[in-house]
Amino acid sequence: MSAMPWRVLAADDDPTAGLLMQAALGGGDFVLTLVDNGNDALAEFQRASFDIALLDVEMPGRDGFEVCSAIRQTHGAGFPVILVTGRSDPEFLERAGRLAAAHIAKPIDWTSLAGQLRSLLAADKR
Repeated sequence: MSAMPWRVLAADDDPTAGLLMQAALGGGDFVLTLVDNGNDALAEFQRASFDIALLDVEMPGRDGFEVCSAIRQTHGAGFPVILVTGRSDPEFLERAGRLAAAHIAKPIDWTSLAGQLRSLLAADKR
């Protein structure tokens, strides 16, 4: 974990979600790297150091589950990963649990996203 600002890797193929994520996390406490597919997310994760990953579950290339699984292989279960999805079915919840990933439901409450990340990252430092 780094000192603030926290480095956030976000992957979402919806351009509107990307713009809203930039607005919600821009400046201040976060430095955001935004990509639009799972393959680029993994490439960025291998290229640079991040404190947290926000991954859309359904996106081109590797999906959020596959990217999370790859992160777990290199960084273990302690690295904070949040899966972003409209799903809440038992299969999704079980897969997320097996990957030790948190999740945020779509539609995202953009006004509270930064606070949610701050809380998660602060708890992770304990």
